[in-house]
Amino acid sequence: MLREFRHALAAAPHLVDLKNICKEFCAEVQLDYYLFSVCEVVSLIAPKIITLTNFPAPWVDLYFQNRSSSVDPILKYSFSHSAPILWSELICTPGFNGDTDRAFMETGRQFGLQAGLTVPLNPPSGQTAFFSVVSADPEFDEHRLGNLLPAAGIFSKYLFDAYVRIDKTENPRVNELTERELECVFWACEGKTAWEMANIVGVAERTINFHLTSVIKKLGASNRQHAVAKAVMYGLVKPRP
Repeated sequence: MLREFRHALAAAPHLVDLKNICKEFCAEVQLDYYLFSVCEVVSLIAPKIITLTNFPAPWVDLYFQNRSSSVDPILKYSFSHSAPILWSELICTPGFNGDTDRAFMETGRQFGLQAGLTVPLNPPSGQTAFFSVVSADPEFDEHRLGNLLPAAGIFSKYLFDAYVRIDKTENPRVNELTERELECVFWACEGKTAWEMANIVGVAERTINFHLTSVIKKLGASNRQHAVAKAVMYGLVKPRP
C-alpha cells in the first residue's frame, strides 16, 4: 500500500493532486478526513500557512473566523513535538490547557471530527508541518487508530517531500543562493566579520560584501542581520559535520 502511495506522491505535478492522494489514503485506512498543514516562516509575526484538507467546511470556516490557531492543542503539540500522537492522548501531554483545549476538541466532535491522530513534521528545511487523519465515527476503535500511526507517519513524510518539490516550482519565494553566497551567510551566522570571512574564504573583503549584499536582496532582507535570520528560518544554513 505505502509503496503505491509513495510512487503517486513522487509523480504528483500539482498541490491539488496531493489532496486527491490524501483522500485515497483515508479511504485505504477507512478514515473520513485528513488535514495537511505547513507553516512557512517567512516572518515570525506573520507566518504563511498552507492547508490541504477535506474537513467539514463549516468547521474550517468557524476555525478561521475565531482565529482558533491560538488555542488549537493539535497545532501547539505539532510545534513542540516530533512524535505522532492520538488525539485522545493530548490531554496527557505537557502544556495541555485543561478546559480550553477540551472545549476546542469538543467543538470539533460536534462537526464530526471524532477521533484522530496527528503526525508532526519538523524538516531541516525550516517549516513546521503536520498531517492528521480523522474518523467521523464516535465509536471508532482507538486501538485500531493507534495501529495506523506507523503508516500515517511514513505517508506524511512522502507527502511533505512532494509538497516541497511542487511548492518550489509553483510558489518560488527566494532565489537560489550561489555556493559562495551560502558560504558567506554560513560564516555570518557564526558571527564572523567581512574581514574575517575574507581570510577564511580566501577572497577580498569587498568580494565578501558583494556576496552578502546579494544575499540580502535575494532574501528580501533589510540588512545583514535580517538576512542571517531569514537564512536560518528558510533552512538554508545547516551545521557542518
